[in-house]
Amino acid sequence: MQLHQYFDFHVSRAPESICLIFENAQYSYGDIAKQSQKIAAGLLALDVEANDRVAILCENCPEYLSFLLACSRVGAVAVPINYRLAPPEVAFVLEDCQAGILLSPDESMSELISSLPPTSGAVKTLIATDQADQYHWETWLNSQTSTPIKCDTYNCEAVLQLYTSGTTGKPKGVVLGHDNLTSLFAKSVVAVEHKSGPGSRDLVSAPPFHIGGAGTLILPIMAGGSVVLHRSFNPFAVVEDLEKYRVESSFIVPAMILAIVQMVPDLDKRDFSALKQIMYGASPISTALLKQALEIFDCDFYQAYGMTETCGTIVTLSPEDHRQALAGKPELLEAAGRPQAGVEAKVVNSSGEPLPCGEIGELMVRSTSNMLEYFNRPEATAETLVDGWVKTGDSAIIDGEGYIFLRDRIKDMIVSGAENIYPIEVENIISQHPSVGDVAVIGIPDEKYGETPLACVVLKPEAELNIDELIGWCRGKLAGYKIPRKLKIYEGLPRNPSGKILKRDLREPFWEGRERQIN
Repeated sequence: MQLHQYFDFHVSRAPESICLIFENAQYSYGDIAKQSQKIAAGLLALDVEANDRVAILCENCPEYLSFLLACSRVGAVAVPINYRLAPPEVAFVLEDCQAGILLSPDESMSELISSLPPTSGAVKTLIATDQADQYHWETWLNSQTSTPIKCDTYNCEAVLQLYTSGTTGKPKGVVLGHDNLTSLFAKSVVAVEHKSGPGSRDLVSAPPFHIGGAGTLILPIMAGGSVVLHRSFNPFAVVEDLEKYRVESSFIVPAMILAIVQMVPDLDKRDFSALKQIMYGASPISTALLKQALEIFDCDFYQAYGMTETCGTIVTLSPEDHRQALAGKPELLEAAGRPQAGVEAKVVNSSGEPLPCGEIGELMVRSTSNMLEYFNRPEATAETLVDGWVKTGDSAIIDGEGYIFLRDRIKDMIVSGAENIYPIEVENIISQHPSVGDVAVIGIPDEKYGETPLACVVLKPEAELNIDELIGWCRGKLAGYKIPRKLKIYEGLPRNPSGKILKRDLREPFWEGRERQIN
């Protein structure tokens, strides 16, 4: 089935039911259907063909859902772009995905769009909110017909392309298909006790360019439920709407939970009685924070582990696991969980041979939700996707009960507040500073964000550098969350005989006393 077919099933049966609640406005399934059909008609009028890439730049909004559905209707591939990136980074993604059209129905993106190079990639058509733009968004949309279109999209596997950085320093487009989303939907139905459906309400505040945002928006809609959609995460707004709209389920990252607990007053006076479950991911949760959150929200907690390459969650730590952890088995909170239905997991050595329980190796997973490919990266695809198995890049052990315990990252990725940061991207920018002779960027523990990047720098002779100067150098060249806020000066960086920097040696003092070098 195609993504839009799930949606249209619910439209045909209950067009007036609420699909989205956004900034106090309600949008029915019929409303979103008409908007998505207009966008689809407009794309066809611009000669969009099957498997063409169409980019969108926006925060969460109703138009984003309509855009995904429209691409599904015409067989195109939606490419949501990370609006937190610096202009050169956005330009690279536009060039890499070969999108001929960029849609931006979000006024807050005007400054970013105006900062892009005049010829950003293959983009020939810009549809945005500024009257000076090639096509004004509302004018363009209102000129399209909402008559349902007929397209043969059954041969179009791909529907969504999300970008994730790589160790080469350049982002890669993870191509996800309709079947991947269907698999994700099926696994979620089996894995969680409280399921979305007509009459249910989920709250989504994760960004649209992440699988955590895209997935948690798409799944309730595929089930015919309602989504309270937030433009971006705001702890006060989340608490307000959980209570106001009687939300039953939400996905959130531990850093967001911490922000709510620390910043929002009078949580004990709120009525969260409708809340049935919270799913959190991107990093583990501390026992202390979990106890606070359980007391405040009084609902089931699930931990989710997954990647963009696996189309989201493939491993979960169940509510029962959480209860056992608090009742005398705290080590369970260090587990990512156990594989969901239909997911195979194994740990392998450097030769790809499976290892027995309890031995550390690279975690590999196989399921029908695994990505189709990296867009136009056959070598990278072959390296990551082996006989249907995704190499996660995480070292792990699997115990006798099937629990997966992550131990370290084989790749150097840093996860800070649910954002993936690949050091080489940051190192490439810092290395160009006139005072820097050598640099390595590592992840060190951070109580709020799980990890934070540290710049380990060797200065050139007689040169000086402080953290404020470093931040100023990186600003405008890197997304804000990638910029190190900590700096340490070294006489020299440790290297192996082949000259590779030994980042494990750099990390070790900061992670001393912790069982795993991942937070």
